[in-house]
Formats: sequence, C-alpha cells, structure tokens
Amino acid sequence: MLYFGYILARVVTAILPMAVSYWIAERVADLWFAFSPKVRANLRHNLGLVPRTPKGEGELGRISHRIMRNFARVVTEFLYLPKTNLENIGKLVDVGSFTRLKQLLGEDPAILVTAHVGNWELLGAYFSLMGYPVNVLATRLRDSRLNDQLVSLRDTVGLKVIERSRGLKQAFRCLRRGEVLGVLIDQDTSVDSVIVDFLGQPAKTAVGPVKLAARTGASIIPLAMLLMDDGSYHIKVREPLHIGGHSDALKCDVEECSKAIEGFIYEKPSQWVWMHRRWKSVRSDIYR
Repeated sequence: MLYFGYILARVVTAILPMAVSYWIAERVADLWFAFSPKVRANLRHNLGLVPRTPKGEGELGRISHRIMRNFARVVTEFLYLPKTNLENIGKLVDVGSFTRLKQLLGEDPAILVTAHVGNWELLGAYFSLMGYPVNVLATRLRDSRLNDQLVSLRDTVGLKVIERSRGLKQAFRCLRRGEVLGVLIDQDTSVDSVIVDFLGQPAKTAVGPVKLAARTGASIIPLAMLLMDDGSYHIKVREPLHIGGHSDALKCDVEECSKAIEGFIYEKPSQWVWMHRRWKSVRSDIYR
C-alpha cells in the first residue's frame, strides 16, 4: 500500500509545480491525522513525556497539525530531488548559514549527526550538490521495492546510501577516504545502542557514530537544516564534539551527541517527527 502511494506521489510531483504539491501534501497530512488514532496517540504520548512542550488540549492540537504538515513538506521536497539543482536549492537554503560548516569540513574527516528535524533529506542533498562526497547511513525498509526507490531517489543528487545494519565497514572506508558521513541518531532502532537521556527521557540511542569517530579520528559535528518563518532553510551548526574515544566513555559520548541534536528539536519543536515511537524500548507501556 505504501509503495503504491509513493508511486502515485512521484507521478503527481512529476507534473505539478511544487506550490500545488505542498497544498495537496498538507491535505493528505490532515486526513492522515484525522483518520489515524495511532498517530494521534503517539503524538499525544510523546509530547506529554517531554518537558517544554505544549500540554493544553488546544495547544496540543495545534502543534500536532503543524508537525504533520511539516512532515508532509519534507516528503514533498524529497520527491522533488530529481528536479533539484544548485540554482533552485539556493532559493530555499540560506547560503550564509553554510559558511562555518565549510570551515569545519576542511579540517578532518567528518561525521555529521542530525535528527529527523527540519529537512534532513534536503540537508544531505545540499551537501552533495555543493560538491562534497556524501554518504548516509540508513535503515533498510521491509518493502524492498520502496527501499530501492528511495535509494534511487537519493542517488539523483549524488547521495550514497549505506545500509545501517551491515554498513559500518563501508562507513569506516568512506571516512578513511576523507568523505562525509551523515547519521541520524534520534530514533529507536535495532542497531548497537545504549540508553541515554534524550529530551528528558531515557532512550535507546545508536553508538555507531561514536565508535567510528574513535576509530578514524573523524570529527562529530551536530547540525540540522531548520525551516525559518520566512520560508527559507538555515543550516544550524554546533562546534565539533569532544569524544573520549575509549569504552569507558562510550555512554557519555553518545549522550553528548544526543544532547546536541535535541537542542535543534527544542528550537523548532513542530519540525520533529513526534509520531515516531522514540521511547518504545524503554517505555513500551505508553504505546499501544
């Protein structure tokens, strides 16, 4: 079902201007929210767990709708990747926000850690179109047809996808070659993980980026591409993290990464994927 929905969306975005596709995507997001009790429950439970998020009934409803519509925007822009080039992406992204990051990328191999906040897909595309060899760690989807389609879509802007479950050797090699590795560390996955604090709650968090940094000497740079009120994207960059690099420091290092990216979520809370069951491994009781 999801695969055929994707094919339909590809057809729509191939023939319609982006502004019309945005409008359609928002209507689909509204319907998804209205007819999916599971999505509504996940949003309510997750927002209720985390400090500094809306708690009143009216506020919860408003931010939930914004979350769904922001996600629809990300999906829409992702589907337009085959039409994306430096000229049109430059109209979406504030180029000045890239300056500090260019300086950091000129020093060492880099692991860019981010979250499913703002537009993470456009962030990778922007790097690649700017001429950086970009590799991204991604979890393989159960539907191999859909997975292959998404890999192919990322390939249109030069992004190389490394399967997360068995790609650490490839990730290690790309860093040794001086290439950029992008990793999203804000979801509950089956990969090697530890429990650390995330948004005020204990959460299962991947250790891969920290282990790779320790082995290769790569910098870990937290960043995100956030949507501003004027409709442009800004690349927010934090200074490289100081990684201990030994087993005793592993949990502290992972938590430092986690704390760095949660700052982006607190900055733009409606732009994170609150419908994901982030705390399911630790707080499975809150999800049904």
